[in-house]
Amino acid sequence: MLERRQILAGVATTAIAASFPGALRAAASIKPDEASALLVIDVQNCFLPGGSLAVKDGEQVVPVINRIAKGFSNVVLTQDCRTPGHVSFASSHSGKKPFETTDLPYGKQVLWPDHCVQGTDGAALSKDLSIAHAGLVIRKGFHKEVDSYSAFTEADGKTTTGLGAYLKARKVKRVSSRALPPTSASRGPQSMRARPASKPMW
Repeated sequence: MLERRQILAGVATTAIAASFPGALRAAASIKPDEASALLVIDVQNCFLPGGSLAVKDGEQVVPVINRIAKGFSNVVLTQDCRTPGHVSFASSHSGKKPFETTDLPYGKQVLWPDHCVQGTDGAALSKDLSIAHAGLVIRKGFHKEVDSYSAFTEADGKTTTGLGAYLKARKVKRVSSRALPPTSASRGPQSMRARPASKPMW
């Protein structure tokens, strides 16, 4: 399961890397085939400069993603798509502030500023993404009472997004991920290198 916190925890910052020539070299070193897929995670206006959870220099990840995506025949975008009054919003919990935590039935929950609310410009994917051949957009976070970090499973650990079945049907064995989500621990856009599915991911 590729959770936002896992992606962000120990992986280098793409936006910082994008300001160095090595970032595009790294992009060029990815050798996708028909059994490979690129997941583009939450590259949305709320996470870009000017957004409610903006990542500093976050726009720098977009050209890198566009370049990498050209080499993949299997591309999936995820889109954070939260309801108004979502359980993960600090504004939904009296007396709580963003980045504090609360306990929910599925565990400890970081409380976020309102972001990526359905139907708002903040929830829209970046207009600068140029991936017309993407085969699927997974909308997540639309269950009002459950947060969503993973492209595969909601925070309750039970509700799936359908991504696993999609990748399995296409016989995908390797996944590369490029993401732009913030977290209380790390506020930069992140990337994860291609990894073989040594254990079934779906």
